[in-house]
Amino acid sequence: MTFPSIDDDLAAHLKSIYASYRHTVDIDAKGAFFSPSCYQICRPNPSFAATSRGTIVRYLHEHAAKNNSTTPKKRGFYTIRPLRDAEYEFGTDEQVAPAGFSSALEVRNKAIKEGWFGMRVDLWDERSEDGANNAGDLLVKVQYWWRKEDGVWTQIFHDIVYIGPRDGTEGIDGEILE
Repeated sequence: MTFPSIDDDLAAHLKSIYASYRHTVDIDAKGAFFSPSCYQICRPNPSFAATSRGTIVRYLHEHAAKNNSTTPKKRGFYTIRPLRDAEYEFGTDEQVAPAGFSSALEVRNKAIKEGWFGMRVDLWDERSEDGANNAGDLLVKVQYWWRKEDGVWTQIFHDIVYIGPRDGTEGIDGEILE
């Protein structure tokens, strides 16, 4: 079994849905973009795994609470594009186990069977206006997967591939959006 190819119209639609999600300020309202059974794996920190929308929303609340301190105001940017062939994978068995899967192959087979489509999103912060001094700015690389549920495309799987300092790769994969 193989993944179906994503056409330009669907890619544009998923980009639009993601932009709406990203610009939704209310964290609880963000949950409406996730399937109730949305999964999350975090390759760098497996303890951030999730098996439901509720857990992911809780993580978003916890992260937001940390960012409400007196840290300097940051601007957030992102790129989004369809996954490349080599990115149609789900890490290792050890990385998917905390989300309740026995193997990465199990996730792959589920994705193919249920018609998931994946998009790569790179997100990063900039504290300075010109982006010149990015020391300490965060970069997160995520493979978001969508599934059609009751005629609506919803996020079904978050695969957090990287969380760390900006490494110079941000913004190279497409139009930089805010």
